[in-house]
Amino acid sequence: MNRSATWKLVPHLSYLAAAGLIGATGCIGYGSDWDEIEAVDEDSEAIVIPAKGTATTLDICSWNIEWFGDAANGPSNETQQLNNVRDVISGADMDIWGVEEVVSATQFNSLLAQLSGYTGFLANDPSVVNGPAYYSDFSNAEQKVGLIYKSSMVTITSRKVILTANDYDFGGRPPLEVGMNVTLNGSTQSIIVIVQHAKCCSDSTSHQRRTNASNALKAYLDATYPTQKVWVLGDFNDDLDTSITPGSPSPYANFVADSADYTFPSKVLTDAGISTTAGYPDAIDHHLTTNEAYATYVAGSVEAYRVDSYIPSYSTTTTDHFPVLSRYTWSGGGSPTVTVAAPNGGESFVGGSSTNITWTSSGFTNVKLEYSLNGGAGWSLITASTPASAGTLAWTVPNSASTNAFVRASDAANAAIFDLSNAAFTITAGGGPANVILNEVLANEAGSDTAGEFVELVNVGGSSANIAGWTISDGSQVRHTFPAGTTLLAGKAIVVFGGASAIPGGLTNAAAASTGTLSLANGSDSVTVKDGSGAVKGTHSWSSTPTDGLSKNRSPDGSAAGSFANHNTVGTGNTSPGKRANQTAW
Repeated sequence: MNRSATWKLVPHLSYLAAAGLIGATGCIGYGSDWDEIEAVDEDSEAIVIPAKGTATTLDICSWNIEWFGDAANGPSNETQQLNNVRDVISGADMDIWGVEEVVSATQFNSLLAQLSGYTGFLANDPSVVNGPAYYSDFSNAEQKVGLIYKSSMVTITSRKVILTANDYDFGGRPPLEVGMNVTLNGSTQSIIVIVQHAKCCSDSTSHQRRTNASNALKAYLDATYPTQKVWVLGDFNDDLDTSITPGSPSPYANFVADSADYTFPSKVLTDAGISTTAGYPDAIDHHLTTNEAYATYVAGSVEAYRVDSYIPSYSTTTTDHFPVLSRYTWSGGGSPTVTVAAPNGGESFVGGSSTNITWTSSGFTNVKLEYSLNGGAGWSLITASTPASAGTLAWTVPNSASTNAFVRASDAANAAIFDLSNAAFTITAGGGPANVILNEVLANEAGSDTAGEFVELVNVGGSSANIAGWTISDGSQVRHTFPAGTTLLAGKAIVVFGGASAIPGGLTNAAAASTGTLSLANGSDSVTVKDGSGAVKGTHSWSSTPTDGLSKNRSPDGSAAGSFANHNTVGTGNTSPGKRANQTAW
């Protein structure tokens, strides 16, 4: 899909003024003029919004409530906007709300007064360390982040504005970090919630600032909260697959690449092409979790809540963003659970190689891991006990051939609570011959930058493969030749992209096409891989335009005999360059 180069989302006003991008009315435009918004009469009756929260889960939401309390920008009828926001928060019944783009503290306090059972504060509140110093510009009329929460279950233990040294990179809005104790299902736990509103806009300078901010945030989380449950919520002002800045990688590729420590539950919105705003095609509002928090994620719960179905003229009366919500299990309520996420069936591993076993769990402390080579008739121990909250463990695959292998995870204290791979996976004994296959092809890149096209090769054999001199061709000519000295280790993958600019940050097993392009035609074309002697090692062709941003992948993933299928039917998401289809490492 083509990404819009125009964004209404607003950065810190002082930088806009300095750049000459703000007009007399305070409106900001990047492309076309904004339509005049007519005032709408206040609706005295509350709008009924269906509930999304549940009594036994931790329910979290983020929402950019456009220029809230500023009559000169965003929705012009401030009373109606307040009523609509009140009705959404009251009706949705989520426990914690990270809000962005609040201008008026007076209007915010009026909102809180009308929200039964909720309280909250803004980043410029005197109780927030560093808050007034960084969120009191323009006579307190700048956009602020804040937190709204159920007072019956949340007790605040700390509140501060962080990463102030990167104030400029965050668009003048450094993140708000809140420590809290949450009591639910009779259990009290300490968590961290961070609310952020990243720098907007699709120009290259803004992209670099978002990238700088993301790097600073990750370094901070890595060092400060290596084992804690942390949620980062808000308007990230960019997508997670590729950036809204044409031809640029996502500023958050650093988090996406570190899947052992971080997960975006909201990435499923990106992968499905679901927008989180009323006017643009991308998912730019996100929830980011540490692995400790993600271990409790309720699968399938993330959602861009389309409350515009209940509110007339939503984008002009309420906000241009939709609430994004997700839910999490909480120990003490319901039955303990564990779910194996990977290996989950269809994968192919080389004996002696390393892969990650991943799982989600709730209600117990330690997990026991086992594997079977005979369909579950017998089990071998991997570890008797490892922290359940970790959600992942590196595993050296046994050097024993099997086409019926499974992994099982169980409560270390109660073997009756368990889950195993949904289907069998394959193990090829190490030491056998190399076998390089064409495993994944993205012919129709996401957006319009053909640098994003890629071809993935995987060595599913038992020995290293010398692929020097191997070629990748489209239907017309050779597009890439692997240079001298190129070796593909057993059980590993290598990806060739159309251009270096599209290689995701942190992806080391990738290269750019030696001719500068893969030139894969959308309508009808083919990919052919040949070895140094010209023998065909793999081919894939298509006669109609592939879905934008959706690759074709071997099914099962990494199977030499497998046919090609849409990636989202084989694994997780729309593509997995350099990774298994379930997004784990080769």
